[in-house]
Amino acid sequence: MTNRFNFGLVFALFLVMVPFINGQKLKAEEIVAKHLESLASAEIRASLKSFIAVGEVRVEYITQKNQPATGRMVIASEGNKLFWGMSLNAADYAQEKVIFNGKNTGVAAVRAGQRSILGNFIQSNNSIVSQGILGGALTTSWALLAPDDRRPKISLAGSKKVDGKDTYALTISPKGGGDLDITLFFDQETFRHVRTEYKRTSSAGIGRTIDESARQSETRLKVTEDFSDFKDYKGMMVPNKYKLLYTISGANGTTEISWTAGLTEFAVNQALDAATFDLGK
Repeated sequence: MTNRFNFGLVFALFLVMVPFINGQKLKAEEIVAKHLESLASAEIRASLKSFIAVGEVRVEYITQKNQPATGRMVIASEGNKLFWGMSLNAADYAQEKVIFNGKNTGVAAVRAGQRSILGNFIQSNNSIVSQGILGGALTTSWALLAPDDRRPKISLAGSKKVDGKDTYALTISPKGGGDLDITLFFDQETFRHVRTEYKRTSSAGIGRTIDESARQSETRLKVTEDFSDFKDYKGMMVPNKYKLLYTISGANGTTEISWTAGLTEFAVNQALDAATFDLGK
């Protein structure tokens, strides 16, 4: 009886521990390797020169009274070059355009001398473009596709829930630094990249008087890119839904805006006009 009881107790403990062990046993580099396998075979990844994703996009001003804007989104990449842009039907927000030509990053103005709130964020943190983080696996410039000697520093940050699903979280530190905390999330079953999270907290300012200082509050910035509805395209698993959510809160209240795209047209290894990555355009 004693031996049977002990065996049952050990077996019960084993069942409890297995999920914990499985969730902890993978290293960051193993998660990255499995993620790359989930994208496409090594042969297809090696042959990938350019990639284009096109679809309809909708901009919603969640905390503002602005009317939603709609239009087209294009994400085109060739090697480490990137064009990430939108053409919209709003008079005061007709476009969004981010270009990396392999050396420099440019973010277009939406009005004379003025960028959008999203454009300002990207321009101020342009290493997320130059280091292949913006757009994730929708681009050939994706940081995790880079050889180990060019890949940003990546560290394991445990397991977390994203939209109710278990994911592995990896922190990523792009070369060139910056004060953003960036975390990548990978589905634990498929190892697909489902979210990138950018966060920054700025300390409260100091006023001219004690009372003014007391009224100051810290500023919290959070931007997320979500990737979902994965489908096969010529041997590659491609997200057909892409959503970017920008949230900033502080002394002036909260501003929250979303960009949601349904991507329906794709092209692989199509020759791209050099003007696509012209910063002067």
